Amino acid sequence: MNTQDQELQELMSLHEQMLYWAQEGNWAEVAATEEIRRDRLQRFFRHPMVEERAELVRSSVKIMLETNSRIMDLVQKGRGDMEQEISSIRKGRRALAAYGENTQRSGKGMSEKS
Repeated sequence: MNTQDQELQELMSLHEQMLYWAQEGNWAEVAATEEIRRDRLQRFFRHPMVEERAELVRSSVKIMLETNSRIMDLVQKGRGDMEQEISSIRKGRRALAAYGENTQRSGKGMSEKS
């Protein structure tokens, strides 16, 4: 296996690892791996491809793009899930604040009657 083949295999592995982390919802690892992937992609495509490797590179890039699309779908879903969680937290805080205000009002009314 030559150096380009090894680099290509590493890129494929990084994409698979990112997909795994995205499926697990481990966004910190996805982001950290993205930085590594970006650097390796730039390094890999810095040099011209050897003609006999063109088909292998083309098919590998196609797989990487498909994997990246799946990762992006999971990122979007993750954002939606996070937005729902944040919305629930905000609703809970508003409910607690309203409850607190009602409790204070009720407490004042009770002490005035005593």
